[in-house]
Amino acid sequence: MRTFLCLCGLAAIARPVIAEPFDFSAVTVLAQGAIAGQNVGAPVPGFDLLLMKDGVVVYHRAFGFWSLDRVANADSASKTVSGAVIMSLVDSSPQPFSLDTRLSQYIPAFNGLKSSITIREAFSHTSGLADSTSVSDSTITLQQAALEIAAGGMLFVPGTKFNYGGTGMQAAGAVAELAGQSPWNMLFEQRLRSKVGMGHTTYTLTTPVNPRIAGGCESNASDFARFMEMFRRKGLAPNGTRVLSEAAVDAMFTRQTANPIPIISTPILISSTDGADYGVGVWLDKRDQSGKLIGAIAAGARGFAAWIDFDDGMVGVFATDLTRSSDIQQLYDLIRSAAETAARSPLCPGDLNYDGIVVDADFTIFLAGYNLGDCADPDMPAGCPADLDHDRVVDDADFGLFVVAYDRLACP
Repeated sequence: MRTFLCLCGLAAIARPVIAEPFDFSAVTVLAQGAIAGQNVGAPVPGFDLLLMKDGVVVYHRAFGFWSLDRVANADSASKTVSGAVIMSLVDSSPQPFSLDTRLSQYIPAFNGLKSSITIREAFSHTSGLADSTSVSDSTITLQQAALEIAAGGMLFVPGTKFNYGGTGMQAAGAVAELAGQSPWNMLFEQRLRSKVGMGHTTYTLTTPVNPRIAGGCESNASDFARFMEMFRRKGLAPNGTRVLSEAAVDAMFTRQTANPIPIISTPILISSTDGADYGVGVWLDKRDQSGKLIGAIAAGARGFAAWIDFDDGMVGVFATDLTRSSDIQQLYDLIRSAAETAARSPLCPGDLNYDGIVVDADFTIFLAGYNLGDCADPDMPAGCPADLDHDRVVDDADFGLFVVAYDRLACP
């Protein structure tokens, strides 16, 4: 462990502020192209795009017929929100509850072949439950919906196949209400919404008493960015509030499906996953050559999507409900790649808090990285931002580069 006591001989001088900490021009070109129909199945009428780096918003622009932070239907991106509520109950609930809790422990109507279905299976599309119209029935409660699902059919033995849908999650939501001893919307409000600061996020479909667990949220870019950043921070909200335990986040972002597993249906159309690499309500869509998870995404049918690229400390949100996910999955990947490329080559390498100037606050951040030294250290911020010469260690060479940046009157 190494420590510098001071940054000797360097004076704090006011510096001009640069417009952006990164060159995201390639991202902007992709976004503008989407409006014109490039790299998409059909032109996207409008959306806003938000990027965060190490918890700081570094890009937020609206395109086409859209405005900043306009609320949109999140559709199946809601699954990740609901997954977080489930993991909060795993952390702490009035009644016994875990991913291995069986639906039948709280709702005996899940009997016969259905008696073995667990929360884990219900939230990873392996429950075997057939689709049910109760998911979108506005005349019943969530508990009544679960009873209708229990009376319905089965497609396969639980845990043996992957079949994307929302029926299992609806049933699991009813169990969560019983274990949490509160209606679903109250669980969401108390355990997630108020802690993360998601004031524009609500379950608007189907009704307050039968919320659509797998697809009922509406939200906006800033809300969802804070939400995804909470995961990147291992359960800490951007305001410092503990929302989930580190163990809960780790479980949520661990593959819950068998590997390999037969796939009945999946909406994932990219080659980087087998189409069933799924955690608790979230797609695990990027891994390195060793199999380590480096990226995950929450995505909805009409285009709303939010992702985390753990290796670069990046969070992104593409907020819209005017297109189709199947038309823009390639676009998500292109935007993520362009954002990562820009983040790895900052306009001002010493500006570690991305405020356009290099001053003592940046040295404090650099010093934390210098004391850790090794970019592989689990406590090192994602992307190893203090590694200014990109050799995977933070050492005296990086300190020299930081001093040069600090002494400049302009960035870069």
